[in-house]
Amino acid sequence: MRKEFTTFLAIFTMLVSLNINVNAQIALPEPVAGKSLTNKIIKNHQVYPQDALEQMKSGKAVVEFTIGQDGIAKDFRIAKSFDDECAEEALRLVKMIEWKPATELGKPIEYHTDYTVDFSAKSYLKSESKNKRIMLPEQDYPAQTSNRIYEAKELYTQPKPYFENKQVTLAGYLRTELQYPEQAKQFEIQGTVKLGFIIETDGRASNIVVENSVGGGCDNEAVRLIQNLLWTPGVKNDSLVRTRTSQEITFTIGERNYYDGNAY
Repeated sequence: MRKEFTTFLAIFTMLVSLNINVNAQIALPEPVAGKSLTNKIIKNHQVYPQDALEQMKSGKAVVEFTIGQDGIAKDFRIAKSFDDECAEEALRLVKMIEWKPATELGKPIEYHTDYTVDFSAKSYLKSESKNKRIMLPEQDYPAQTSNRIYEAKELYTQPKPYFENKQVTLAGYLRTELQYPEQAKQFEIQGTVKLGFIIETDGRASNIVVENSVGGGCDNEAVRLIQNLLWTPGVKNDSLVRTRTSQEITFTIGERNYYDGNAY
């Protein structure tokens, strides 16, 4: 009896070990912009449903979906939510996210997963009171519902930065709003950060990826500038569409260095 138990225990241990080894070879899917930045982007795009906001409803909405071998998400469904309208908003937000597919032994695989969107009426109202977000004026066209992403060259009208003050230009915005990072000042780091991103039909950037890094805090500052920028969306077939684009932001120290008092 003791021998049989020992054999069973050995086989059970081997099977558990094999399962752990297999699981260790699976790399989970990740947002192309990274988890932390994606969470910030989701918050930046979130529009709290008015009824839920007035009733101070807060909670979590969980969206389940499958990510294919090509990284494209599909078969979305609400797995859990505290409010129907917030569930719809969570679904809209999660559908924006681009993914790196899961891999097994280095090869892309299909993977079923979920994403949780947090709704906090208190935090939302506090954020709006401190810095009320700018919204696009009503557009002439409806938003396309297919979720397809277009290249700028495919469009009838390409996206362009939107400013309430018509005198402001993109160059002027970057010149005025850019805050040179202290670390970059200290080590006299300069160069051009290139960001790739998608302009959504609400005029805000999503899926921001650093395509050319400078370091010293410059990458993060470039991301901040793009996150705070509003665009008029691209137009295709009389519909507002998602557009893939890029933007370069140059960090230049100037003739004098930081310790000489350069104001950048």
